[in-house]
Amino acid sequence: MPVKVANVNAPKMSEDRQHKNVEFLQTLYGLMEFNQTDFAKACGKKASNMNRYLSGHFQPGKKVLASCLKNLFETRFEWSVQPIMEIERVPENLNSLPDTSGLYILYDSAGNVLYVGKATNFRTEVRQTLGRRIPVGLRFGSKLNKERPYLRDVAKRLSLYGVESERVRHNLEVMFLRAIANQTHNSNIGRFK
Repeated sequence: MPVKVANVNAPKMSEDRQHKNVEFLQTLYGLMEFNQTDFAKACGKKASNMNRYLSGHFQPGKKVLASCLKNLFETRFEWSVQPIMEIERVPENLNSLPDTSGLYILYDSAGNVLYVGKATNFRTEVRQTLGRRIPVGLRFGSKLNKERPYLRDVAKRLSLYGVESERVRHNLEVMFLRAIANQTHNSNIGRFK
């Protein structure tokens, strides 16, 4: 049995973050409808280690989650997730956005995730989302008054990922909302289909 050795220089993962990583891997496992051995193989991991990750005895870190997702999406399935634009300025002319379907992520000027959404038409959905108010009050403006600004006033960057399958698009959005550490301003985190 492998011995866990703590790296004194490595930053400690918070208990909440550890729990979310285990929950994320368990959710992914539940979605795949594999037995545990096949899931481990599809993720490129040993079955014994995957058992420890899923039971919470080992805490999966970002590298484990990223390699598992990479193996699942790139090699095991034909789910096409195509980056269209990644963390680029929100265009002034939203008509320049594609009218294709997928996932989009809005960021503030510091790179914090503000909103994660799915769209059947990026152009329409991003425009509508930017026209919404943030659901909670923020300290905003030169006097730092507590306000509920529009997302268009706070969102400075945008990522678009093309995803054709409606079910995959929906489940990826739900998974993102559960997995990211930043608090988003989504009012509903949805359910898996």
